[in-house]
Amino acid sequence: MIVKNYMCDWVNTISQEKTFPEVVKQMVEKKTNSIVVVDKNEKPVGMISSRTLIKQVVPSYLEEDPTNSMFGAEGTFDRYADKLKNLKLKDFMDTDFHTLSEDDAMIEAATYALKGRQRFMPVLNKEEKLVGAITRTCIKNALHNVFFKDNQVNPKDNGVGK
Repeated sequence: MIVKNYMCDWVNTISQEKTFPEVVKQMVEKKTNSIVVVDKNEKPVGMISSRTLIKQVVPSYLEEDPTNSMFGAEGTFDRYADKLKNLKLKDFMDTDFHTLSEDDAMIEAATYALKGRQRFMPVLNKEEKLVGAITRTCIKNALHNVFFKDNQVNPKDNGVGK
């Protein structure tokens, strides 16, 4: 099993020059929890996930001890979020992420999904152009096809069986 047979061939991307509100808007509109940040040459340079966004809003002292958050006044979330309106993606995006090639084995995708707790891994072709992504759903579809040879799912149909 290889990555190109199970990857999603759609990937949401955004420029690293965009701002925090712009990525929130795009992620909500596209109904996604992950987006690939690209440079001017469309090369992946970072990742933004819903967790990345939340991490920017929650102050580090609350992250260390979430029980302190129950003492926050109404509007605290809004005030912290408002401070982020001019923050550029390049200043907070995750840059420690693993990419896969189209010809990598699915076991590599599964291993990196487990090791790095990455839910979304960009897939690059030989020219290092972004051509897709592997998600946990893609890996689950590959597992299904191992066990149910007579009822294979087509990853291009979002896992709908024949």
